Amino acid sequence: MKQIILPLILFISHNIFSQCNGRYDSEIFSSTSVTEVEFTDVHDLSTFNSGLDMDVYLPDGDTEQNRPVIIFIHGGTFIGGGKDNAPMISLCEAFAKRGYVTASIEYRLTSPLLLTDSLHMAETVLNAVSDAKAAIRYFRMDYYSNNTFGIDPSQIYIGGYSAGAIVADHVGHF
Repeated sequence: MKQIILPLILFISHNIFSQCNGRYDSEIFSSTSVTEVEFTDVHDLSTFNSGLDMDVYLPDGDTEQNRPVIIFIHGGTFIGGGKDNAPMISLCEAFAKRGYVTASIEYRLTSPLLLTDSLHMAETVLNAVSDAKAAIRYFRMDYYSNNTFGIDPSQIYIGGYSAGAIVADHVGHF
Protein backbone atom coordinates (compact mmCIF):
# COMPACT_ATOMS: atom_id res chain seq x y z
CA MET A 1 0.00 0.00 0.00
CA LYS A 2 2.85 2.42 0.84
CA GLN A 3 4.35 1.85 -2.61
CA ILE A 4 1.14 3.19 -4.16
CA ILE A 5 0.54 6.16 -1.86
CA LEU A 6 3.94 7.87 -2.21
CA PRO A 7 3.94 7.95 -6.05
CA LEU A 8 0.32 9.12 -5.98
CA ILE A 9 1.19 12.00 -3.63
CA LEU A 10 4.18 12.98 -5.80
CA PHE A 11 2.05 12.84 -8.96
CA ILE A 12 -0.71 15.00 -7.43
CA SER A 13 1.69 17.58 -5.99
CA HIS A 14 3.59 17.80 -9.30
CA ASN A 15 0.31 18.43 -11.16
CA ILE A 16 -0.77 21.10 -8.69
CA PHE A 17 2.50 23.05 -8.91
CA SER A 18 2.82 22.62 -12.67
CA GLN A 19 -0.59 24.25 -13.16
CA CYS A 20 0.71 27.37 -11.41
CA ASN A 21 3.86 27.72 -13.56
CA GLY A 22 6.07 27.80 -10.46
CA ARG A 23 3.98 30.45 -8.76
CA TYR A 24 3.50 29.89 -5.02
CA ASP A 25 6.46 27.47 -5.00
CA SER A 26 9.26 29.98 -4.42
CA GLU A 27 9.70 33.70 -3.89
CA ILE A 28 9.08 35.38 -7.24
CA PHE A 29 8.51 38.93 -5.96
CA SER A 30 11.21 40.98 -4.28
CA SER A 31 9.00 43.14 -2.07
CA THR A 32 5.55 43.42 -0.54
CA SER A 33 3.20 46.18 0.48
CA VAL A 34 1.12 46.23 3.65
CA THR A 35 -2.33 47.72 4.12
CA GLU A 36 -3.98 47.95 7.53
CA VAL A 37 -7.75 47.51 7.41
CA GLU A 38 -10.42 47.30 10.09
CA PHE A 39 -12.20 44.03 9.40
CA THR A 40 -14.80 44.19 12.15
CA ASP A 41 -16.21 46.83 14.45
CA VAL A 42 -16.16 44.50 17.47
CA HIS A 43 -14.47 46.44 20.25
CA ASP A 44 -11.12 45.19 21.45
CA LEU A 45 -9.38 46.04 24.73
CA SER A 46 -7.60 49.05 23.25
CA THR A 47 -8.91 52.48 24.17
CA PHE A 48 -7.45 54.00 20.99
CA ASN A 49 -9.19 51.77 18.47
CA SER A 50 -12.84 51.02 17.88
CA GLY A 51 -12.46 47.66 16.17
CA LEU A 52 -10.12 44.87 15.17
CA ASP A 53 -7.54 45.41 12.45
CA MET A 54 -5.52 43.20 10.17
CA ASP A 55 -2.45 43.82 8.07
CA VAL A 56 -2.90 42.62 4.49
CA TYR A 57 0.31 41.85 2.58
CA LEU A 58 0.37 41.95 -1.22
CA PRO A 59 3.22 41.17 -3.60
CA ASP A 60 4.45 44.39 -5.23
CA GLY A 61 3.88 44.44 -8.98
CA ASP A 62 1.58 41.41 -9.09
CA THR A 63 -1.22 41.64 -11.66
CA GLU A 64 -2.89 38.30 -10.87
CA GLN A 65 -6.54 38.69 -9.82
CA ASN A 66 -7.42 35.26 -8.43
CA ARG A 67 -4.87 34.72 -5.69
CA PRO A 68 -5.31 32.49 -2.65
CA VAL A 69 -5.48 34.16 0.77
CA ILE A 70 -3.69 32.90 3.86
CA ILE A 71 -4.83 34.35 7.19
CA PHE A 72 -2.27 34.02 9.98
CA ILE A 73 -3.23 34.22 13.67
CA HIS A 74 -0.68 35.08 16.36
CA GLY A 75 -0.13 33.20 19.58
CA GLY A 76 0.03 34.57 23.10
CA THR A 77 -2.12 32.41 25.41
CA PHE A 78 -5.12 34.61 24.55
CA ILE A 79 -3.67 37.36 26.77
CA GLY A 80 -0.98 38.93 24.58
CA GLY A 81 0.56 39.17 21.15
CA GLY A 82 -0.65 40.99 18.10
CA LYS A 83 -0.76 41.15 14.34
CA ASP A 84 2.62 42.85 14.30
CA ASN A 85 4.51 39.99 16.00
CA ALA A 86 7.81 39.32 14.24
CA PRO A 87 6.88 35.71 13.30
CA MET A 88 3.62 36.91 11.74
CA ILE A 89 5.36 39.60 9.72
CA SER A 90 7.97 37.10 8.48
CA LEU A 91 5.34 34.53 7.48
CA CYS A 92 3.15 37.09 5.74
CA GLU A 93 6.05 38.59 3.79
CA ALA A 94 7.46 35.19 2.79
CA PHE A 95 4.14 33.94 1.44
CA ALA A 96 3.26 37.27 -0.22
CA LYS A 97 6.59 37.13 -2.08
CA ARG A 98 5.42 33.77 -3.47
CA GLY A 99 2.25 35.39 -4.84
CA TYR A 100 -0.27 34.81 -2.07
CA VAL A 101 -2.36 37.48 -0.41
CA THR A 102 -1.65 37.16 3.32
CA ALA A 103 -3.11 38.72 6.42
CA SER A 104 -2.13 38.91 10.06
CA ILE A 105 -5.19 39.53 12.21
CA GLU A 106 -5.96 40.80 15.68
CA TYR A 107 -8.46 39.05 17.89
CA ARG A 108 -10.02 39.84 21.26
CA LEU A 109 -7.76 39.03 24.19
CA THR A 110 -8.45 38.58 27.89
CA SER A 111 -6.84 39.40 31.22
CA PRO A 112 -4.16 37.13 32.71
CA LEU A 113 -6.17 37.22 35.94
CA LEU A 114 -8.96 35.24 34.28
CA LEU A 115 -6.84 32.36 32.91
CA THR A 116 -8.08 29.98 35.60
CA ASP A 117 -11.77 30.69 34.93
CA SER A 118 -12.64 27.91 32.48
CA LEU A 119 -16.00 29.36 31.45
CA HIS A 120 -14.45 32.74 30.74
CA MET A 121 -11.62 31.13 28.75
CA ALA A 122 -14.13 29.13 26.67
CA GLU A 123 -15.89 32.41 25.88
CA THR A 124 -12.53 34.01 25.03
CA VAL A 125 -11.70 31.23 22.55
CA LEU A 126 -15.16 31.52 20.97
CA ASN A 127 -14.72 35.28 20.65
CA ALA A 128 -11.38 34.74 18.90
CA VAL A 129 -12.98 32.21 16.54
CA SER A 130 -15.72 34.73 15.79
CA ASP A 131 -13.07 37.37 15.05
CA ALA A 132 -11.21 35.03 12.66
CA LYS A 133 -14.47 34.26 10.86
CA ALA A 134 -15.08 38.01 10.56
CA ALA A 135 -11.74 38.30 8.72
CA ILE A 136 -12.86 35.60 6.28
CA ARG A 137 -16.17 37.38 5.75
CA TYR A 138 -14.32 40.64 5.17
CA PHE A 139 -12.31 39.12 2.31
CA ARG A 140 -15.42 37.57 0.77
CA MET A 141 -17.40 40.82 1.01
CA ASP A 142 -14.48 42.74 -0.49
CA TYR A 143 -14.33 40.26 -3.37
CA TYR A 144 -18.00 40.76 -4.22
CA SER A 145 -17.85 44.56 -3.90
CA ASN A 146 -14.63 45.51 -5.75
CA ASN A 147 -11.96 42.81 -5.12
CA THR A 148 -9.42 45.30 -3.77
CA PHE A 149 -6.93 42.54 -3.00
CA GLY A 150 -7.37 40.41 -6.15
CA ILE A 151 -8.35 37.24 -4.28
CA ASP A 152 -10.12 34.00 -5.10
CA PRO A 153 -12.83 33.64 -2.42
CA SER A 154 -12.86 29.86 -2.81
CA GLN A 155 -9.22 29.71 -1.67
CA ILE A 156 -9.09 31.26 1.79
CA TYR A 157 -6.80 29.40 4.20
CA ILE A 158 -6.18 30.00 7.88
CA GLY A 159 -3.42 29.03 10.28
CA GLY A 160 -1.54 30.15 13.33
CA TYR A 161 0.74 29.17 16.15
CA SER A 162 0.02 28.52 19.82
CA ALA A 163 -3.31 30.19 20.68
CA GLY A 164 -3.63 31.16 17.01
CA ALA A 165 -3.44 27.49 16.01
CA ILE A 166 -6.27 26.73 18.44
CA VAL A 167 -8.36 29.47 16.86
CA ALA A 168 -7.58 28.25 13.31
CA ASP A 169 -8.45 24.68 14.26
CA HIS A 170 -11.77 25.79 15.72
CA VAL A 171 -12.57 27.88 12.65
CA GLY A 172 -12.23 24.69 10.62
CA HIS A 173 -14.70 22.86 12.84
CA PHE A 174 -17.44 25.47 13.35
